[in-house]
Amino acid sequence: MKPAPFALALTLIAANALAGPTALDASFATAGRANFTVGAYYKSTVAHLYRPGGGSVVLLAFSDVDGSNNPVGPYTLGYYPYSSAGAAQPGQAVPVYVQFARIADAVMDSMGRVVIVGSTSISGSGSDFRIARLLPTGQPDTSFGGDGMVDIDFAAGGLNDDHANAVSIDDQDRVVVVGEVERAATGDFDFGSARLTSTGALDTTFNGTGRRITHFDLGPTIPFDSARAVAIDSAGRITLAGGAYDAARGVTRIALARLTGTGLADVSFCPTSCNYMDTYTAINNGRSVIFYGNATPALSDQVATIAINGDGVLLIAGTTPGSGETLGFIQRFDTSGNWVAETTTQGGAGGQMFIGGLHWTQSGSTNSDLILTGASGPSADLFFAQRFDAQLFAKANWGIVGPSNSVYIWSASGGFGDIGGNRPAQSTMDPDGRVLVGGRFRASAPSNPYSATASRLTSTDAQPAAIEIFKNSFE
Repeated sequence: MKPAPFALALTLIAANALAGPTALDASFATAGRANFTVGAYYKSTVAHLYRPGGGSVVLLAFSDVDGSNNPVGPYTLGYYPYSSAGAAQPGQAVPVYVQFARIADAVMDSMGRVVIVGSTSISGSGSDFRIARLLPTGQPDTSFGGDGMVDIDFAAGGLNDDHANAVSIDDQDRVVVVGEVERAATGDFDFGSARLTSTGALDTTFNGTGRRITHFDLGPTIPFDSARAVAIDSAGRITLAGGAYDAARGVTRIALARLTGTGLADVSFCPTSCNYMDTYTAINNGRSVIFYGNATPALSDQVATIAINGDGVLLIAGTTPGSGETLGFIQRFDTSGNWVAETTTQGGAGGQMFIGGLHWTQSGSTNSDLILTGASGPSADLFFAQRFDAQLFAKANWGIVGPSNSVYIWSASGGFGDIGGNRPAQSTMDPDGRVLVGGRFRASAPSNPYSATASRLTSTDAQPAAIEIFKNSFE
């Protein structure tokens, strides 16, 4: 049994009743918010990305809607830059041929190009990984795959239903994309990873083919494994995090894998086993399976994001069932893959919980604080950011609610809460320690399509983020 996790019981207080050092940056857009509400179609922020040289880019996804105003796809993109001072710069819709059946993640490379990943439908019921890259102008980068897009077919069996879920960029601007790949047996999906060169070609120095499949197969039936997050450390090692379904217990466990820079299993990660693996100790030599809290009663944990610092210390964050609510969790692991600490959060409001991003405030320091972003509330009607120290204790007086006032909460609409159904975008941090966030919300009636939002948070105690933010894709 692991040591008892830190219990972080939160109490919601009127958002402006307390003073904390963190706030919406009033110099960004309009009073700290950029809301995209015009048009009777679905709009959502995919990511709010720091731009090398200053400023940020808000990447939007658009879709037509059905009679109930739900998105039906395909999804196209919008590119909206902001200066370091927070002023809107000319934005645009990306040419519609750059489209996805589903958009999952986006990241910025060292040259200011935005890389977007998701999936595209193929004949039958299958899907392939799709990767697109945009120039700093927001136009498709035709040096990447010829038209700015690359599709990857793992062709591993079944219906070939493969989905990309996350992306990271290494210090050579190579693109590492991960997700789930269907195998021949019914219900059998494994971690899929691929690396592309800076021109969009499969990188054959990665596992010989540019692609790799990693399995956990907890079984005995429905061996569903899905990689949901990826990060690259300063040694070029690639860590994947996601879930592996344990059919015997009917729950999804946390699954971790680490690859070398050449795409092979890194056997220095859990070489024979890692701690607190319960009955999963045979899964080792580059892989591990763990859980949040105790092994029993068995609960399903969903990994959402990952962060690695310059020393190779690993953080993951996700959600786990609580008592009548969904809780967020953070876990910390050492460089060998052993569990070190964990904590829970309600995101300032409790109820529902969705994770946007997890960031070291100083990626080069083992003792760095970290910031978690997401959406929370009884109907997911608020956005939040929460700061923790390196031991995962709440950072006192960084926010306005929650344990030690460590949580900052806000709404996109400017009131005490949005209508509900908020979802967070992928967040980032800029070199001044400002947190770049976004997501979707309903701007008016619940029956209307979702609108997109983006914000920038500033903190009087923020430390400048490490300049290596793009060196090995710690974010």
